[in-house]
Amino acid sequence: MRRILVSMIALACLGFIATGQDVSVKYANTITTDDMRAKLSVLASDEFGGRETGEEGQKKAAEYLAKFYADLGLIGPVDGSYYQKFNLYQTDWSEVYIKTKKGTQKNGEAFIFRGNSDMKKEAKITTVFGGAGEDADFEGVDLTDKGVVIIPKGNANDAIGRARAAGARAVFIASGTDEEFANRLPRLSRAFLKGRMRVELNRDAQENMLFYISNTMAADLLNSSVEKLEAAVSDSKSIKGRTVRLMVKKQINEVATENMMAFLEGTDLKDEVLVISSHYDHIGQNADGTVINNGADDDGSGTTGVMEIAEAFKQAADEGNRPRRSILFLNVTGEEKGLLGSNYYSSNPIFPIEKTVNNLNIDMIGRVDPAHESDPNYVYVIGSEKLSSHLKIISEFANITYTGLNLDYKFDDPNDPNRIYYRSDHYNFAKHGIPIIFYFNGTHADYHRPTDTIEKIEFEVMAKRTKLVFHTAWILANRDKRTPVDKQDDMTYNRD
Repeated sequence: MRRILVSMIALACLGFIATGQDVSVKYANTITTDDMRAKLSVLASDEFGGRETGEEGQKKAAEYLAKFYADLGLIGPVDGSYYQKFNLYQTDWSEVYIKTKKGTQKNGEAFIFRGNSDMKKEAKITTVFGGAGEDADFEGVDLTDKGVVIIPKGNANDAIGRARAAGARAVFIASGTDEEFANRLPRLSRAFLKGRMRVELNRDAQENMLFYISNTMAADLLNSSVEKLEAAVSDSKSIKGRTVRLMVKKQINEVATENMMAFLEGTDLKDEVLVISSHYDHIGQNADGTVINNGADDDGSGTTGVMEIAEAFKQAADEGNRPRRSILFLNVTGEEKGLLGSNYYSSNPIFPIEKTVNNLNIDMIGRVDPAHESDPNYVYVIGSEKLSSHLKIISEFANITYTGLNLDYKFDDPNDPNRIYYRSDHYNFAKHGIPIIFYFNGTHADYHRPTDTIEKIEFEVMAKRTKLVFHTAWILANRDKRTPVDKQDDMTYNRD
């Protein structure tokens, strides 16, 4: 009781307390486990193929969201559309090969290329053996413009750095037998045959060439044998090397994708906009389509939450309880590729950033992490007091009054090694000085695995967490004054 009174007094001091707040309970109660299960069953279905950015499954998820918002009667704010279309750019390293006397070896089949280059024609490189790469200056070995082959004993990064410092143009890191390397190759190919997606087309970088190879290929590059290389690791000068040809051709692929959004116009404060967000993409499936990462929790749960909140606010508006501020329901793409969709929106906002009052971001609210197995009635609340002294008070008032969850602030610790505050889409609003809250259930054994399926979702607590977001949004959308930016986190941001 004392906590409630303290929060009531605090909110009164902030100018919030108003009549008619309990009407929000009626609309919060439209957020049900059955509704959430029905929506998430579609989003996390095999039909959507793991919702990989730019792939067919993500497009199907976008169509599903567009139809949902259209049926609900919300406004399509992008010239009447629910789609904010844009291109991402991805480097493709398929045209990378190495030629030796044994023939042409291709990237992703015999080795893995990591680095940056874009050759007009084949290059000739003389290889030398760098042993384990442990000598700081590779004394007595001239690496200028050469390719150095290393079988590292310890940290490969140390060996790579030493080789580059000694002038090596290319570095070849050998590890494992053919069988061992072949077992790692599919995973490495998925990770590195194509570069990370990015929003901007051009990204200049210095040339560097790094190749991960098997011990057998190392022997081929040096005109030697595996046995001789292993015996000569401590006396690399005994291996003479040879000339090989290689080609590194950079291709840039355009990836068409889209943020999805729907708009509910407010009343007397309609020029100010509250953004409620989630990401609807996930990590897709393996190359042959036999394993699908459905992403029920990440972030099918958050996207379902945004849909339920949109439904609740639209019913309120239809019944004469339209919010004072406008609300943008935003489902972004490309989060798994580096927060790209929210980055694009914050740089190309449909509504002015200076008129965007808050962002409530929902990313994984359907599960219970190991730290809370004995008490699942919780949610991690992240960033609520990073930029505004008012927002955490409002959040706690909403929780004490309506939902009674245990609010865990663990990830607000500036020394948090996970840096969770910087790892979801709210950050692209916070960096513009917009006060945010990020709702999160923590990671679990199924995080980014095919086992993140709907059968493991805990819908009761998921619905409760969604109601907390709804009630917090209701307060923010209806209070007299927007939450002030009166604190500054350790980030650079600007706001007119």
